[in-house]
Amino acid sequence: MLPEFAHSLYQRFEREGIPLLLAGGWAVCHHGYSRFTRDVDWICSRANEDRAIALMESLGFGIAFQAMATRFHLKRDPAYPPVDLLWVSPESFAKMEITDERAGLHHDMPVIDLRTLLAMKLNALKDREQRHDKDLLDIRFLLKENSNALPEDELRQLCEKFAGPDAYNLIRMIP
Repeated sequence: MLPEFAHSLYQRFEREGIPLLLAGGWAVCHHGYSRFTRDVDWICSRANEDRAIALMESLGFGIAFQAMATRFHLKRDPAYPPVDLLWVSPESFAKMEITDERAGLHHDMPVIDLRTLLAMKLNALKDREQRHDKDLLDIRFLLKENSNALPEDELRQLCEKFAGPDAYNLIRMIP
């Protein structure tokens, strides 16, 4: 179950008019593959980046690092789970936020859909060798848990688009 602080954080962003989409490990759990995850990942539009960072800082979070995402840690409690804001273009956010998936205590928190989650995992598979095994397992288990959600030809297209021509065979364990 999503930690309580994630609910509070989402509600605070909502009150400030900064939309978020749940992503990462909690989205993986939402889509049927229950695994351990400590941090909470949110997708946020770059159009709201300055406001989102200012809000996080006003809540006592500091920036641990910044790139395509910004990782925040709670300054007063280093053991507190990290929060990542993954920045996407306003156009990408507009496409991603079209989702019927909801999580949270009141089922009001939007979660990226399975296709978007797979695309993100495939992209991570391509780009980060140190996360390769974790992302590959996530993809395989998500496909197993949602076996009828994505036709094979669409999966093959996603693989080629986001991870390259060999990704489909790797995921399906085809030599």
